[in-house]
Amino acid sequence: MASVETTTIRVRRNTHQRLQKEAELAGKSVIEVLEVATNMLEEQRLLEGFVRSYEKYGDEIRAEMKDWMEMPGSPLPDDDWSDVIGDED
Repeated sequence: MASVETTTIRVRRNTHQRLQKEAELAGKSVIEVLEVATNMLEEQRLLEGFVRSYEKYGDEIRAEMKDWMEMPGSPLPDDDWSDVIGDED
């Protein structure tokens, strides 16, 4: 197995115990749990940015969507793209 570069971080004992418990429950290492938690925090920040943008520009977005839906011609496709991307089952 290739060596992976790591570093030491300090956390409160209680936090360490919680991380260790989560790692045991998930069958993963504490490092993997921290990586997942970091990814989740990044995703949360991104989603919160989307929410703020939608709160700020939601009326304009809805108005533009309405204009698109009222355009003559074929309607926009629904959310079922399975015929385009293929069935993964």
